[in-house]
Amino acid sequence: MSRRSGKMRRVLSRIFKERQIYHRSDGVVHFISMSSKTQIALAVIVGAALLWVAYASVNVVFKEQIIVAKDRDSRIMETTYSKRLHDAQRAYDDVSELNQIIKQNFDETLSDISARHQLLQNMVERKAVIDEGLNALAKGLSEAGGPNGQRPTNGNRIMIDIAPGEPTPRQSRMSAARKLGAGQPAKSEAKGGASEAIKAMNHAAADLYSEQMLLIAALEEKAVAERESLTLLLSSVGVPAESLVTPAKISNTMLAQGGPFIDIAAGGEAAAVFYEHANRAAAAVDDLAAIYKALQNVPLSSPLVVGRRFTSGFGIRRDPINGKYSRHNGIDFAAPWASPVTATADGVVHFSGTRSGFGRVVEINHGNGFITRYAHLNRRSVKTGEKVSLHDKIGELGSSGRSTGPHVHYEVLYKGKPLNPRRFIEAGRYVFES
Repeated sequence: MSRRSGKMRRVLSRIFKERQIYHRSDGVVHFISMSSKTQIALAVIVGAALLWVAYASVNVVFKEQIIVAKDRDSRIMETTYSKRLHDAQRAYDDVSELNQIIKQNFDETLSDISARHQLLQNMVERKAVIDEGLNALAKGLSEAGGPNGQRPTNGNRIMIDIAPGEPTPRQSRMSAARKLGAGQPAKSEAKGGASEAIKAMNHAAADLYSEQMLLIAALEEKAVAERESLTLLLSSVGVPAESLVTPAKISNTMLAQGGPFIDIAAGGEAAAVFYEHANRAAAAVDDLAAIYKALQNVPLSSPLVVGRRFTSGFGIRRDPINGKYSRHNGIDFAAPWASPVTATADGVVHFSGTRSGFGRVVEINHGNGFITRYAHLNRRSVKTGEKVSLHDKIGELGSSGRSTGPHVHYEVLYKGKPLNPRRFIEAGRYVFES
């Protein structure tokens, strides 16, 4: 170790030999003697200064690079943040647009469904009122029973076949509605994330559309069937239904249109098809309502609701008093004395008094050209001008006038022409056993 230190000192002594620095000023020469140690000290100081300068220079350069790097990183972070913020804004805008698309589609679908629902509800309610009235009429007619007082024993319908059947059966409206419902065109779908939500909504709306179409078809089918049955029923008694349904009193039938405006443009072809079938079903319900209204004033019941016996028919018969053939414009029912005689339909008492050959008689005007006559009464219970309803008591059975025993003579006059009352009672039986 000492040898290495001595060697180092010898090397330093050779490098930093004692030196003298001469300095001449005003002709005087001065010199400064610098020993090895002094030179070494100066060298160390100068080296340290150079190192410091180098360090400072390098530090300044690197600091600038660091600042530049940090500035670059800051700009990169700012750019990244701005991009993320832009992406977030785009995502928010997409979600807002999606919500707007879904809301718009939902509002359109809901509006369409609501309009169809209101239309269906109106038709169903109107049909329910008619059915309720028919049921009430059937219940009232069942109280009187058939011509001889027989009550319905089962639910079988008495068929009235007065017209030939159709050569080929019509296509079921239900089948047609199922095809139309299944073939409903789908609405245009939105792009992106809205597609699935709107697709599900459209599928649900399409299912509801099919159900509504089936309901319309069922409603129309029932209304048409009931209308045809009642039309046949009226025809069976010799009165065309057309003559009982009062047409609207307007000067120009082509201009007889109206109703609220329902824009179907948004619903496209499916909405047009729906409203086309809905209008047809509504027309069927309207026709049924008109016939039902007319039917309320048609005398379809028996004048007696108690046990009775059919004793004389309508048409040519042998007179019970003189034995000669004569025309009998009504039918006769025998029953116990003073049995209640009732109105066979709603109406207004047209006459209450005594007529030759009829004895005590009550005549009721039912409207639409119908008048019923109840003769040979023991006592009258109503006065002229009094309103009566089905099965209201109008008198008591007796044997007044030209009569051979206690009975009621019952006539049905349509526009002054006598018709067979038994056909009306049979038609009424068809109603309550349907």
